[in-house]
Amino acid sequence: MAPFGGIPLHRQRAAELADRKSARVDCPQKELIASLLANTCKICGSKGNGQVHHVRALADLTHAGQQPSDWARVMLQPRRKTVAACDVCHNRIRSEQPARTLTQ
Repeated sequence: MAPFGGIPLHRQRAAELADRKSARVDCPQKELIASLLANTCKICGSKGNGQVHHVRALADLTHAGQQPSDWARVMLQPRRKTVAACDVCHNRIRSEQPARTLTQ
């Protein structure tokens, strides 16, 4: 027996523990992981050699007065900064998008 603030704490050997299940929170990374495991490109739908393209901010995908490209729409519609792409689409994205400098 141990006193705790004047309340004696007794060990109950016959007590059964009833743990509650924690509330499940869906994490956005699970969708990306599932896409990579499926090995399917979100842009063209081809299978094989999956890669991830990441942008620093969604604002980088929109340019004033211009329509976003097909890969930018895939990222803007669900508001995700990452997209699973095949190597062909990823190379095309990298060649279209200029590198952002640290001073911008």
